[in-house]
Amino acid sequence: MSGQFNVNLIPKRAREYFEGNQNVLVIEDDKLMGQLIAEILDDIGFNVTTAANGHLAFEKLHQRNIDFILLDLLLPEMDGFEIYQKIQQNPDTKDIPVMIISAWADDRNREKGSRMGIQHFLPKPFTEDELLFTILTLLVDHTRKHKVKPTAQEFVN
Repeated sequence: MSGQFNVNLIPKRAREYFEGNQNVLVIEDDKLMGQLIAEILDDIGFNVTTAANGHLAFEKLHQRNIDFILLDLLLPEMDGFEIYQKIQQNPDTKDIPVMIISAWADDRNREKGSRMGIQHFLPKPFTEDELLFTILTLLVDHTRKHKVKPTAQEFVN
Protein backbone atom coordinates (compact mmCIF):
# COMPACT_ATOMS: atom_id res chain seq x y z
CA MET A 1 0.00 0.00 0.00
CA SER A 2 3.10 2.12 0.20
CA GLY A 3 2.56 5.83 -0.49
CA GLN A 4 -1.21 5.66 -0.95
CA PHE A 5 -3.21 6.50 2.16
CA ASN A 6 -6.44 4.71 2.94
CA VAL A 7 -8.48 7.84 3.58
CA ASN A 8 -11.21 5.82 5.29
CA LEU A 9 -8.81 5.13 8.17
CA ILE A 10 -7.80 8.75 8.74
CA PRO A 11 -10.07 11.50 10.12
CA LYS A 12 -10.54 14.30 7.55
CA ARG A 13 -8.83 16.96 9.68
CA ALA A 14 -5.77 14.73 10.14
CA ARG A 15 -5.20 13.76 6.50
CA GLU A 16 -3.04 16.75 5.58
CA TYR A 17 -0.59 15.93 8.36
CA PHE A 18 -0.32 12.27 7.43
CA GLU A 19 -0.18 12.84 3.67
CA GLY A 20 2.63 15.35 3.98
CA ASN A 21 4.73 13.06 6.19
CA GLN A 22 4.59 9.62 4.63
CA ASN A 23 8.10 8.29 5.31
CA VAL A 24 8.68 6.91 8.79
CA LEU A 25 11.72 5.26 10.34
CA VAL A 26 10.90 2.81 13.15
CA ILE A 27 13.93 2.14 15.36
CA GLU A 28 12.98 -0.93 17.40
CA ASP A 29 15.07 -3.97 18.30
CA ASP A 30 12.14 -6.19 19.29
CA LYS A 31 11.36 -7.86 15.98
CA LEU A 32 7.72 -8.60 16.84
CA MET A 33 7.04 -5.05 18.09
CA GLY A 34 8.78 -3.53 15.05
CA GLN A 35 6.72 -5.72 12.74
CA LEU A 36 3.48 -4.80 14.55
CA ILE A 37 4.17 -1.06 14.28
CA ALA A 38 5.24 -1.41 10.64
CA GLU A 39 2.07 -3.32 9.74
CA ILE A 40 -0.21 -0.77 11.42
CA LEU A 41 1.50 2.12 9.63
CA ASP A 42 1.78 0.30 6.31
CA ASP A 43 -1.96 -0.54 6.37
CA ILE A 44 -2.73 3.17 6.57
CA GLY A 45 -0.29 4.05 3.80
CA PHE A 46 2.96 5.11 5.42
CA ASN A 47 6.25 4.14 3.79
CA VAL A 48 7.87 2.30 6.69
CA THR A 49 11.60 1.75 7.10
CA THR A 50 12.83 -0.24 10.10
CA ALA A 51 16.14 -0.46 11.93
CA ALA A 52 17.03 -2.69 14.88
CA ASN A 53 19.81 -0.47 16.26
CA GLY A 54 21.36 2.98 15.99
CA HIS A 55 23.98 2.07 13.40
CA LEU A 56 21.36 0.68 11.02
CA ALA A 57 19.13 3.68 11.74
CA PHE A 58 21.83 6.14 10.66
CA GLU A 59 22.48 4.11 7.51
CA LYS A 60 18.77 4.31 6.67
CA LEU A 61 18.67 8.05 7.44
CA HIS A 62 21.44 8.58 4.87
CA GLN A 63 19.77 6.33 2.28
CA ARG A 64 16.18 7.54 2.50
CA ASN A 65 14.12 10.67 2.94
CA ILE A 66 12.56 10.27 6.41
CA ASP A 67 9.71 12.52 7.61
CA PHE A 68 9.52 11.32 11.22
CA ILE A 69 11.02 8.74 13.57
CA LEU A 70 9.54 6.33 16.12
CA LEU A 71 12.34 5.46 18.54
CA ASP A 72 12.61 2.84 21.28
CA LEU A 73 14.80 3.65 24.29
CA LEU A 74 16.29 0.26 25.11
CA LEU A 75 18.38 -0.68 22.10
CA PRO A 76 21.64 -2.58 21.62
CA GLU A 77 24.91 -0.66 21.18
CA MET A 78 23.45 2.80 21.87
CA ASP A 79 20.21 3.69 23.62
CA GLY A 80 17.42 5.83 22.23
CA PHE A 81 18.65 8.96 24.02
CA GLU A 82 22.09 8.61 22.41
CA ILE A 83 20.49 8.11 19.01
CA TYR A 84 18.28 11.17 19.52
CA GLN A 85 21.30 13.25 20.53
CA LYS A 86 23.19 12.22 17.36
CA ILE A 87 20.13 13.00 15.24
CA GLN A 88 20.00 16.48 16.81
CA GLN A 89 23.71 17.09 16.22
CA ASN A 90 23.46 16.42 12.48
CA PRO A 91 22.22 19.42 10.43
CA ASP A 92 20.66 17.03 7.90
CA THR A 93 18.51 15.23 10.50
CA LYS A 94 18.01 17.67 13.38
CA ASP A 95 14.61 18.85 12.12
CA ILE A 96 13.11 15.37 11.82
CA PRO A 97 10.43 14.97 14.51
CA VAL A 98 11.04 12.07 16.90
CA MET A 99 8.60 10.17 19.10
CA ILE A 100 9.70 7.75 21.83
CA ILE A 101 7.89 4.42 22.03
CA SER A 102 9.11 2.50 25.05
CA ALA A 103 8.19 0.34 28.00
CA TRP A 104 10.58 2.66 29.86
CA ALA A 105 8.52 5.84 29.33
CA ASP A 106 8.41 6.45 33.09
CA ASP A 107 8.64 9.87 34.76
CA ARG A 108 12.45 9.78 35.00
CA ASN A 109 12.92 8.99 31.30
CA ARG A 110 10.19 11.44 30.26
CA GLU A 111 11.93 14.17 32.26
CA LYS A 112 15.31 13.31 30.74
CA GLY A 113 13.77 13.28 27.25
CA SER A 114 11.99 16.57 27.86
CA ARG A 115 15.28 18.22 28.87
CA MET A 116 16.72 16.96 25.57
CA GLY A 117 13.77 18.33 23.58
CA ILE A 118 11.68 15.15 23.20
CA GLN A 119 8.02 16.00 23.71
CA HIS A 120 6.21 12.90 22.51
CA PHE A 121 6.27 9.62 24.43
CA LEU A 122 4.10 6.57 23.94
CA PRO A 123 4.42 3.92 26.64
CA LYS A 124 4.30 0.25 25.67
CA PRO A 125 1.93 -1.50 25.52
CA PHE A 126 -0.29 0.74 23.41
CA THR A 127 -3.33 0.45 21.19
CA GLU A 128 -3.42 1.24 17.49
CA ASP A 129 -5.51 4.34 18.23
CA GLU A 130 -2.97 5.56 20.81
CA LEU A 131 -0.16 5.07 18.29
CA LEU A 132 -1.95 7.00 15.55
CA PHE A 133 -3.10 9.77 17.90
CA THR A 134 0.44 10.27 19.23
CA ILE A 135 1.85 10.34 15.69
CA LEU A 136 -0.78 12.90 14.70
CA THR A 137 0.11 15.04 17.73
CA LEU A 138 3.81 14.79 16.82
CA LEU A 139 3.15 15.86 13.22
CA VAL A 140 0.77 18.70 14.15
CA ASP A 141 3.21 20.06 16.73
CA HIS A 142 6.12 19.80 14.29
CA THR A 143 4.15 21.54 11.52
CA ARG A 144 3.12 24.38 13.83
CA LYS A 145 6.68 24.77 15.15
CA HIS A 146 8.17 24.98 11.65
CA LYS A 147 5.42 26.95 9.96
CA VAL A 148 6.80 30.12 8.41
CA LYS A 149 5.25 33.17 10.04
CA PRO A 150 4.40 36.07 7.72
CA THR A 151 6.51 39.18 7.97
CA ALA A 152 4.84 42.46 8.96
CA GLN A 153 4.89 43.56 5.30
CA GLU A 154 3.22 40.34 4.12
CA PHE A 155 0.62 40.66 6.87
CA VAL A 156 -0.31 44.20 5.74
CA ASN A 157 -0.58 43.22 2.06
